[in-house]
Amino acid sequence: MKRLLFLNIFISLFVSFAVAAEPDTTSARIYFPLQGYKLTQNAKIILNDVLPDDSSITLTGITIYGTSLAIENHEKLALKRAQQIKKYLVHLGIKSSIIHIQTMIDTSNQLSTNHEVMVPIKIDYDAALIEKTIIIRPPAKQTEEF
Repeated sequence: MKRLLFLNIFISLFVSFAVAAEPDTTSARIYFPLQGYKLTQNAKIILNDVLPDDSSITLTGITIYGTSLAIENHEKLALKRAQQIKKYLVHLGIKSSIIHIQTMIDTSNQLSTNHEVMVPIKIDYDAALIEKTIIIRPPAKQTEEF
């Protein structure tokens, strides 16, 4: 006599894998008064957000583009602005070695709506590895037994 026995076999596989986040870039803009290089309170508020709150994010590089307008005619002013930003970021706990300064003269002579000079900052960072666990459930298998 033949007996057919159907067995449903459920096997769950737990697979754990790590996904590395891609390096990413963001930016900030700091404004200085015309002919000035001292950080304003608003500038400090913006710079306070550069240091990540999330421990899974690692800053890998910061480039400060110290800028002065051609009408200010002062490359040293561009450098002083960048140095003030760097000094404040180091004060916040960011390593000096990852902060780079470049200076430039903006020939467009365009001030912001508040008659300020904008200094852009490029911020590079990496997110830490994110580990994910997935569950794989294969379809039920049927077997015959005699």
